[in-house]
Amino acid sequence: MELKGYATSKAYWLKFFWGVLIGLLVALSVLFYNYVMNLGLTWLWPEPPGWEPFSGSWRVVLIMTIAGFIVGLLHRFMKAREIGVAEIIKDGRTDNKFVPGGLLVSLVSLIGGFSIGPEVPSGMLAGGIATWISEKRADKEDAQRSNVISSITSAYGGLFTAPLGAIMMVLEMPHMQSANFYGTLIIAAAASMVGFAVFYLSGSDQFAGLLRILDLPVYDLRVWHMLIAVVLGIVGAVLALTFGLTMGLLKRLIKPIDVNPILRNTLVGFTMGLLGYALPLTLFLGSDGLEVVTDNAVEMGAALLVVYVFAKIFATAGAISASFIGGPIFPLFFVGGAMGTVINLLFPEIPIALAVGCGMAAVTAGALPIPITMGIYTILIVGLPLTEAIPILIAAFTAFLIIRGFGLVAKTVKPKETVEKEGETTQNIPADNEHK
Repeated sequence: MELKGYATSKAYWLKFFWGVLIGLLVALSVLFYNYVMNLGLTWLWPEPPGWEPFSGSWRVVLIMTIAGFIVGLLHRFMKAREIGVAEIIKDGRTDNKFVPGGLLVSLVSLIGGFSIGPEVPSGMLAGGIATWISEKRADKEDAQRSNVISSITSAYGGLFTAPLGAIMMVLEMPHMQSANFYGTLIIAAAASMVGFAVFYLSGSDQFAGLLRILDLPVYDLRVWHMLIAVVLGIVGAVLALTFGLTMGLLKRLIKPIDVNPILRNTLVGFTMGLLGYALPLTLFLGSDGLEVVTDNAVEMGAALLVVYVFAKIFATAGAISASFIGGPIFPLFFVGGAMGTVINLLFPEIPIALAVGCGMAAVTAGALPIPITMGIYTILIVGLPLTEAIPILIAAFTAFLIIRGFGLVAKTVKPKETVEKEGETTQNIPADNEHK
């Protein structure tokens, strides 16, 4: 199909306007959602937990048990389920009857201290707003899909303070392998910049400070660092596989009580509360915990850090398996960063920024099929210059290729309208050719 001047089309600029406008509304909504979450966390958890085992209070067990009970009630009496970003982008819409209940469940889960992140509810909120506005305007399918993609990039461009990462995420997910998709990508890019600006200028939300949250010393890149990145990528793949296997095991264990969500979530809340009491850094999404780990690595020691790595995997897998709605990205950043810290302690000649950065990127890229996006987010968090960041991308691709290439995890669901022809994949994504 010949690509014509989509930017000369009035229909395209109308899509551009609505995509950016919806992006602005989404960014403000996601910012407010995260503000409410942080307000609840500050009120319920006024003192951040320490890292010492059993240094917490039995209040942790009580809070998480009550939060689990409330989540069970919400599942029992509301329509609530997790809707992932990949599903939203694939469908070009959300089923909004699940969004209010899902957002409430995720808010209680996050404030309750469970080891999940806000990226899933933020994506649900973004897709829900875009779908609602598009349906009210009776937009055509391609315009609605463009609005949804723009809403997601706006939400993630702000949440991760990384508009480039949000754009790359859209490219790494199934989409039309055609230059026609470039027009939609431009709209999504503009919306992601809007989301980034809203979060960054707010200054009050903790995720507006996601850039360089780790203050690690930079290093001079050497050839052997790239070989180390491959090794760290293999370690990250093993941890990602461990996370997937733990999820599967816990889902099977929980399945007999799935019919009773109140019992299920209360029991899991109690269990995670006991874990949080014993190992406080398993609480919450993990960004603050990652700073604690890198700042106190020598005092904590390699053995305790390894315990925290697998305990965090268990805490995150347990919460998600029991339908506490939230995402795994932030907790898996903690897992990878903590393991990288262990490697630096055992082999001090490996720079800590290299070990931590490669660990973070490898674990998340192994668990999620977006290695470049995870690499970009990691580079921004660690704050490395471009040349020193190369090993991080190597580690991310190594983990991704091991997991996906050897089929160690279930492949992502393919879009309904996917056609494979001569090794190329295309999907029914807006072609931006209304001018024809």
